[in-house]
Amino acid sequence: MRLWSHISHYSGIFLLLFVASCSQPQQPSEVNETIDPERTIGSVSRIHFFDAIPVRGIGIVAGLHGTGSSECPPMVRENLEKYIWKQIPVNNAINARAFIESTNTAVVEVFGVIPALSSDRDSFDVAVRPLSSSQTTSLDGGHLYTTELKELSRLARLEQFSMFSKTLATVEGPVYSNKLVSSVEESHIWYVLGGAKPIQSTKTRLILDRPDFLTAYAIRNRINERFKSKTAVPLSDAEIILQIPSNYLDQKERFLEMVKSLQLGDNPALKQNRIKELTQQLLNQPENETFEIALEAIGRPALDSLALLLEHPDESVRFHAARCMLNIGDNRAIKPLREMLLDPTSLFRLRTVEVIGRNATRTDARAILTLTLSDVDIQIRLAAYEMLLRMNSSAISRKIVAGDFVVDSVICPGPKIIYVYQEKTPRIVLFGAPVYCNNNIFIQSDDGIIINAKPGDKFISVSRRHPQRPRVIGPLSTGFEVSSLIQTLGELSETKNSAAVLPGLAVSYAKILPILEKMCENNAIPAVFIAGPPITVDPVLQNLPPISR
Repeated sequence: MRLWSHISHYSGIFLLLFVASCSQPQQPSEVNETIDPERTIGSVSRIHFFDAIPVRGIGIVAGLHGTGSSECPPMVRENLEKYIWKQIPVNNAINARAFIESTNTAVVEVFGVIPALSSDRDSFDVAVRPLSSSQTTSLDGGHLYTTELKELSRLARLEQFSMFSKTLATVEGPVYSNKLVSSVEESHIWYVLGGAKPIQSTKTRLILDRPDFLTAYAIRNRINERFKSKTAVPLSDAEIILQIPSNYLDQKERFLEMVKSLQLGDNPALKQNRIKELTQQLLNQPENETFEIALEAIGRPALDSLALLLEHPDESVRFHAARCMLNIGDNRAIKPLREMLLDPTSLFRLRTVEVIGRNATRTDARAILTLTLSDVDIQIRLAAYEMLLRMNSSAISRKIVAGDFVVDSVICPGPKIIYVYQEKTPRIVLFGAPVYCNNNIFIQSDDGIIINAKPGDKFISVSRRHPQRPRVIGPLSTGFEVSSLIQTLGELSETKNSAAVLPGLAVSYAKILPILEKMCENNAIPAVFIAGPPITVDPVLQNLPPISR
């Protein structure tokens, strides 16, 4: 810790006390009388973190079956060769130059946006397109090898590819294109869903408006007393590092708003006055989450006042009070939240699923959310499925196909639905599992994939036209359960001898989706097909010019 020129001789004594307190276990303390205890942390400081960061890189996509290109600018080639040699083990050494020049590979631009407040546990989507002036015709079915992503503004020209700009994220994974909806605008853009990860977590700081070690000390105490030790770590009289608690990693913005609402003083009488004031404001403006968040920041002392609102005639008041209580850890909120969730007329059902999934005990959450897996509202079903997936619920079984995408079978009553994700995670969800195909099927896709079963057949026959040679791959036999059909379509054609799965047709995730849609439309699968929101290029990156030479 450094000394500051503006600290007076007398303040030096307090500075030594502050330094010592940073290295000793946290002890509750009274705020110095020179600090206004009624002021909030947000009124004396501002939170600083990096905004979303556009990133860009140059990589290579393989597995293109002749639709790639041998073209590669010399400087990019040199760096890609070095990178390939670095990534490939010595005993699996390949000819890097020949690999790059093959028409089964393509040099590509990769671009995306690292979300604000991201951690190294997060992932994000990226867009992929062939390098400018390349003869690559398609990236369908390809796999992007590990690519380093650098800040967009620092990678505008090819010669900057391996210069001094820092790598902020890496990405790798199967390349996806939207085959469900044809779009001229996106005909030359592909994606890697959820394959990018930041190198490190971004740091969040509190910057004091006026440097003062006593205020910094009070802020540190208030935050660590409310959450846990070392949530706030002072660096100086003007800067404090914030570590977002694990239970708020999915609600980072909410946590930061809670920090801002904390008062500098911790006097019990002061706190009770604050609770009374915030409770009244919550009654007057129940849709304003500011007051709920501030009460949550106070924590357990606010519970009894909040409990009085659980029977309020205004559903909005009941919901915000109950959510606040459950976030703090009080199970008295379960009953009103459950009633709202099971009321089809409630306006708070979706938010109720989320708060129960995040904060109720596993026993309560599983019991309540399992009831909503068959809800008529698909958004409620999806939210319940997402939360139960986090809890490893026995109602959900998962298959990983070719290491590229997953199939989740959800055991529940109600209409059978096939829901497919087109962003964040390549995933097919089968609601009402097991879902079976009908026993009289003939489906043929535009690119030569055939699914066939006659009445009385015990298995479904699947085959596909070879992507490069004038022959057919298959036929292979698979069961009538849709999850088995998907696995046979998507699994690699060559598997290791020790693999527990049978070989498949190596059909990409993007091509499987329209097959499932067609089968549902033709009643080959008696289920409703629903496609999730399509992935799009982030507005920051729209109309992004290609990297110049």
